[in-house]
Amino acid sequence: MDFENTDHLVAAAQKLRAEYLKGAQTTPISESKFVAPKPTLDTSRDLLLALVDEANEHNVPYDRPESEPLDLRWIGFRGNVDRNTPEPSISEELKFQSLGAETKSPLTLLYVYGGTFVLNTPASYRSRVGRLAKSTGAKVLMVRQRLAPQNPFPAALLDVFQAYLALIVPPPGSPHKAIPPSSIVVTGDSSGANLALGLLQILLRLKKRGATITFHGQQIEPAIPSGMALLSPVVELVNVVPSFVKNAHCDMFPVPPEKLPYLEKSFPTCHIWPTHPARANLYCEAGLLAHPLASPAACTDWTGSCPLWFGSGQEQISDAQRILAQAAHKQGVSVTLHEYEKMLHAFFWYFGQAPQSRKILKDWADAIMSFGRGEKPTSSACFFLCQGTSG
Repeated sequence: MDFENTDHLVAAAQKLRAEYLKGAQTTPISESKFVAPKPTLDTSRDLLLALVDEANEHNVPYDRPESEPLDLRWIGFRGNVDRNTPEPSISEELKFQSLGAETKSPLTLLYVYGGTFVLNTPASYRSRVGRLAKSTGAKVLMVRQRLAPQNPFPAALLDVFQAYLALIVPPPGSPHKAIPPSSIVVTGDSSGANLALGLLQILLRLKKRGATITFHGQQIEPAIPSGMALLSPVVELVNVVPSFVKNAHCDMFPVPPEKLPYLEKSFPTCHIWPTHPARANLYCEAGLLAHPLASPAACTDWTGSCPLWFGSGQEQISDAQRILAQAAHKQGVSVTLHEYEKMLHAFFWYFGQAPQSRKILKDWADAIMSFGRGEKPTSSACFFLCQGTSG
């Protein structure tokens, strides 16, 4: 596709919208919305910022986000109704009770959606998450992440961290009861997978320090979820791994990364970009791109991690994903790595009927359910050839 050709871009957008509507119209979904108040008597923000500061070796100045109310969405599969059945006119609490009554599994998923840290909302992922809820029998929580460039690293990471805590210690007015970490699987895609791994590192680091988290006045010991299952995880932001160039013919990102449109001098300016003071990256200060909470592949210690499952194409970020997987495996972590030949970043969303997409999404759901059962599979890595994949 020619990214400079407006007709190509419009056609691609129309195709994506048609695919989205097709999925949205075939998956009945229950949804319950809840806004958690800004936490009081809270140490989660300060603990996160202390971890950022600790690994900020060059004392790079960065925006220090405040805690904000959390916009939370519960999603579940809605059975025994026609796809066009309207949403019931009942309270959000009753919607949650109805959603819970239809949930077949005690498992809860925290889904962290992608969008290069600058795009998307829970509404953008309703149909995708609804299909996942149907496949796993679980209920799914999403949090509306703060987006860059207005809210750079680590604002979205703080939102995800506090959303995870909200599952374990429900904030005032929450429709759900406390959920034990052993019944939680964290999942997501692309930049959302980056945030999920950042969350895991926060929990591991706090646990090793013997820290106690205070959230809405209640004390919590840092607890690891039962597993993480991540699609096309963006685990490195500096783009220095060999695959960033080697796999460019299979993927979508410009080489070198300095060719990103928003970095070109001809790119139109507005009140949000460029930032003041100017920043070299939409999401993160340039001096923090290699920070272990921004680029999880830079983390050297995964000891004590939950089982990890990664599924991706033959992507520009593949080498970084392999570096992380190898490091975690060497430290005794159960790691499953699936890569698909010649498939681009997040291909499973763009080519939903391809056999590769059907397989990776089924394996993803199977991994989530196995983690919910407490299973820790033997580490493995598979590279699926185009000709060897069938639907």
